[in-house]
Amino acid sequence: MAQIFSGIRVIDLTNNLAGPIATAMMADFGAEVIKVEKPIFGDDSRAWKVQIGGTSTLFVQANRGKKSIVLDFKKESDMEILRKLIKKSDVLIESFKPGVMSKLNLSYDEVCKLNPQIIMCSVSAYGQTGPYRDRPGYDLIAQAMSGVMDINGDPDGPPMKLGPAVADNSTAFHAFGGISAALYHRSRTGEGQFIDVSLLECMTLQIDCFEIASAGEDVTRNGNHHNALTPYGVFGKKSGGMMIAALNPKLWGILTSLMGRPEFANDPKYITVADRCKNQKELIPIIDDWVDSFGDLNKLEELLMKNGIPCARVRTVKEVVNDPHMNYRGTITEVDVPDSKTMPKVKIRGTAIKFSKTPGKPGSAPALGQHQEEVLRLIAEEK
Repeated sequence: MAQIFSGIRVIDLTNNLAGPIATAMMADFGAEVIKVEKPIFGDDSRAWKVQIGGTSTLFVQANRGKKSIVLDFKKESDMEILRKLIKKSDVLIESFKPGVMSKLNLSYDEVCKLNPQIIMCSVSAYGQTGPYRDRPGYDLIAQAMSGVMDINGDPDGPPMKLGPAVADNSTAFHAFGGISAALYHRSRTGEGQFIDVSLLECMTLQIDCFEIASAGEDVTRNGNHHNALTPYGVFGKKSGGMMIAALNPKLWGILTSLMGRPEFANDPKYITVADRCKNQKELIPIIDDWVDSFGDLNKLEELLMKNGIPCARVRTVKEVVNDPHMNYRGTITEVDVPDSKTMPKVKIRGTAIKFSKTPGKPGSAPALGQHQEEVLRLIAEEK
């Protein structure tokens, strides 16, 4: 069965994570993604840890299902190969600093002369226009600039970064969605277009308390607990941490009963979510102590689930690798690592989008320049 992007060719000039993840998602759903890498070293992420099969595990994740060729943009012969590819492709995505594509004579206007129907997507730290346009940036810089770091961490501690590369990932998802929408638009009108996606803007859109600040209220960090909802956070100081959400009156009543504190259900200090938020400082330690009294959080998790309380024991990433639910649904999947003798297969994050008729299928990541001859033949053979 043909996949959603079968017949779509993508030229991938991106590096590191944000752009590569977007095109990896397109490859999952059938697009032919030709990754153009620089000589000798290729994508910077190939050198990151952990190394398997001559590349990094993150490169395998972010470049699954692609073809790799090597082009030197300082050579006119290689630039001519790239121009020929652009003429024969549907999508061009790049992640250079703004202005670099113009220096290569590959601005959107110039690319349109080669292929009027092409969709071009530029991924950058701050966008192609505006006062910050020329600043360099990475995931953590976007986290800092967006305000996300300021609302993450303990109330009496410093700002704290988020663990995952949230700016890179959210930008990748926006780029994937934007390209998909542009392809749909082209199918209806025949028109290609330019897409401008930035880490800063995608990170800022993550801040669900933004409008509170825009209304003039101070937004402060609150550690593992929500500013406006209680109990809605990670409880337990000694036993590893249990995420508990008991927000409506029914759930709050059940939780207070399980805690042996049924009087809390009708206590004026705790009766509503707003009341509980107002009195967080005395309520949270009480729930912390109750959670810690179990010692074994698996037993507590079982008790909470049995009584319908939304909860989750805080798990390690190693535990998630073998999660039966995620593996059953294919969200965690296994791909080949052809050049690795020690680890011929590795588990990666697959696709979270579950189509009934055109499911995604992650493939293996390419070796540097692995598809050079194949792509050069493609250029020579296609009219």
